[in-house]
Amino acid sequence: MNAFLAVARAAAEAGAAQLAQRPETGTPLTVTDLGAETKSSGSDWVTDFDHRAEDAIRFVLQSYRPHDEIYGEEFGATTVENPSGYRWSIDPLDGTTNFIRGLPHYCSSVAVQYEGRWIAAAIVAPALGRSWWATDGGGAFTTRTGPLDVGLPSQPAEPVRLTGPVLGRSGRLLSSGFSYDPTRRGFQFEQLQRLLQTGDFSDLRRAGSAALDLCMVADGTLDAYAEYGLQEYDWAAGALIANEAGVPVRRPAWQVSDTTPDWIIAGDVGVDHHALEVDPNHPIGRTQLTGTVTTDNPQDWIEQLTAKHTAGGILQVNNFHLHCTPGDGMVTVEATGPADQVTSLQQRLGDLRW
Repeated sequence: MNAFLAVARAAAEAGAAQLAQRPETGTPLTVTDLGAETKSSGSDWVTDFDHRAEDAIRFVLQSYRPHDEIYGEEFGATTVENPSGYRWSIDPLDGTTNFIRGLPHYCSSVAVQYEGRWIAAAIVAPALGRSWWATDGGGAFTTRTGPLDVGLPSQPAEPVRLTGPVLGRSGRLLSSGFSYDPTRRGFQFEQLQRLLQTGDFSDLRRAGSAALDLCMVADGTLDAYAEYGLQEYDWAAGALIANEAGVPVRRPAWQVSDTTPDWIIAGDVGVDHHALEVDPNHPIGRTQLTGTVTTDNPQDWIEQLTAKHTAGGILQVNNFHLHCTPGDGMVTVEATGPADQVTSLQQRLGDLRW
């Protein structure tokens, strides 16, 4: 695990070193400064810095892990011959609008997955001088990062282990972000208004970087985070970091949000994470199943299932979150997840009667 973390941190630092070359103009950068064009809207920029940072990240990953697949924001999915089974999800510049406008909340984000488990992640924010990282079962940490120069390692301060927000404090802060699509944004506003009430939040924060929002829940700066419709590379690293800090996390069930959006939630929002439904126009939707299994030792059965299918502290199979209740000679399993993956779930858990 430490080897994957070392590669993740090296890759995130390589991307952030490119972002650290941002011109210090004192004003927002211009199209000439950026070599920029738009993606889906006038606010959704793609820049020469995005491309350079992703190139740098991919160079590190391909140098150390040539048989791993890579899924990145700018250059999409890269497949390889004789794949190892490991897949990296990378966002070279999360917070592009902040980067352009001169706001410091932007970062490079790198995470790796194996057989559905996120096992290592690293995020580096050069303008903040901060980095965060985590491994599955190994905890989450942050440190102040030294000056980033292309090709040279940073000189970080002593790391601090993260333990999430202070529970029960007053003045709770909820963080989120909003889609460029007006229809989806309307759904987000409606749901966030609900969360502000149920979670007893005093205010809302909008940093402009999902990865950093998740890190700030992990380190206790924010109390919770909820956003609808993000792509996998937006949340992959930050979700593991928050989860390893002891924060409950709901990850989206679908990788691509363009056609199948879902929630990423971290922290206490006042309701069960799965009580938040997907948009009514969602083509698939979520479902809840109940299954039972007969066993002479219910607690042992639950422990064996947990050991096999727990990722980042969450009992999950095929994007279904599971809750097990022991009974007299049996276990009841409640599963909540995407409706299009029910058959796959039932095949994976063949002992259960649904």
